[in-house]
Amino acid sequence: MASRNALGFATILGSVLLLAGCQEDGGFISTSGKALKPLGPEITKLMTEKGMRKEDPILVRVFKEDSKLEVWKRDKSGEYALLKDYKICAWGGTLGPKIQQGDKQSPEGFYSVKPWQMNPNSSYHLSYDIGFPNAFDKAWGRTGGDIMVHGACSSAGCFAMTDEQVEEIYGLAREAFAGGQPAFQVQSFPFRMTAKNMAAHRSNPNMAFWKNLKEGYDHFEVTKLEPKVDFCEKRYVFNAQPKDTLSTTFNAANACPTYEVPQHIALAVAAKQKADEEELRTVVASLDQAESARIDLELQKKLEAARPKQEGNAFASLFSNGQPAPAASAAPSPAFAMTPISVPLPKPSPLRETSAPVVVAAAKPEPDMVSRIFGFGASEPPAQGQPQPVPASTTVLAPPPPVTPPPAMIAAPVPAAKPVQTAAAAKPAEPMALTPKPEKSFWERWNPFGS
Repeated sequence: MASRNALGFATILGSVLLLAGCQEDGGFISTSGKALKPLGPEITKLMTEKGMRKEDPILVRVFKEDSKLEVWKRDKSGEYALLKDYKICAWGGTLGPKIQQGDKQSPEGFYSVKPWQMNPNSSYHLSYDIGFPNAFDKAWGRTGGDIMVHGACSSAGCFAMTDEQVEEIYGLAREAFAGGQPAFQVQSFPFRMTAKNMAAHRSNPNMAFWKNLKEGYDHFEVTKLEPKVDFCEKRYVFNAQPKDTLSTTFNAANACPTYEVPQHIALAVAAKQKADEEELRTVVASLDQAESARIDLELQKKLEAARPKQEGNAFASLFSNGQPAPAASAAPSPAFAMTPISVPLPKPSPLRETSAPVVVAAAKPEPDMVSRIFGFGASEPPAQGQPQPVPASTTVLAPPPPVTPPPAMIAAPVPAAKPVQTAAAAKPAEPMALTPKPEKSFWERWNPFGS
């Protein structure tokens, strides 16, 4: 009996979806095989293990950044639980909503899929239209259409799966419709709406829109029930119950009517959002600190790269022959480290240690040959016992001041040299007396061979 009902539903569904298939394909493709293919044993076993029946309602969530499509199914508790996730082969564009026809962007938002949006005759194996644009998109003037979840693993704005994956997803939706679900919800997000991800994308211009999507994300997270979605003031509202239920309706382009959210849902959502905001502040502070450190490091590298390797001088440039100067070493070699050098001091001269002046007698000039022959210019010897006078040009040596070496040249104190005791230092020198020679005879003075 059940199989007969399923076959009858499939026949009706195929006839209803014929128009949609023609719109996409421009022709008819048989629905006798892949669209009616029974669910496989693995997915059937998984549903049994999780307390789910094949006719229970489903809900689909898409996360573009993770490239994941999740199928949730209502279990015996009455709430939705994750049945299985699938890796998306391809999705179009970047993070952010679809704006206009031809931008090849996959949409973000809350959509609804009814039986007539299923297309068993798709050129991409099997597909279903997610329902873009919805009332929210239209209020913002967004254009486009025919955004599908389909097979063939190729996308230009749709969510592309493998043929095997789309057969299973299509079969789960088919069985849920057969069980009485009028439509299943598709929630398309840029990423998982966690505090960490919101902080990482905080500078994105779509953040205001994403915060609105996060409200619906939070409603589902705290209730695990499909949130009721409405539109007003060009934004989404979730689980809203108008106070005047008879005359009040929601319109995406108009002001929101007076409404309220069931208290247990409102309190749970508020608590989650408060925790998320606290975590968001912590994560943002950490990210800002890391970003500041990264910028400082990059700046330091740029300054190091711009700094000249070696500052040359005029003499170095003359002999460099146009060749670049070698890079300066970051640290001096230990062999050439600037260490003090001990230099031995010269020994002091004995004359420098005398405390009294020394009178030096002038040497007597040696007479030349003419003077020796003819006796001209011969000076008379001084009287006996008289000191030899010192000419004015004779220098009298006085003790110079002690020599003090520069302190920078001495590594350690050098003991002063002991003064050398000399006769001159012990006793002042007396003038030297000259002994006169005996007067020579005339022959001795004229004899050229004499001494």
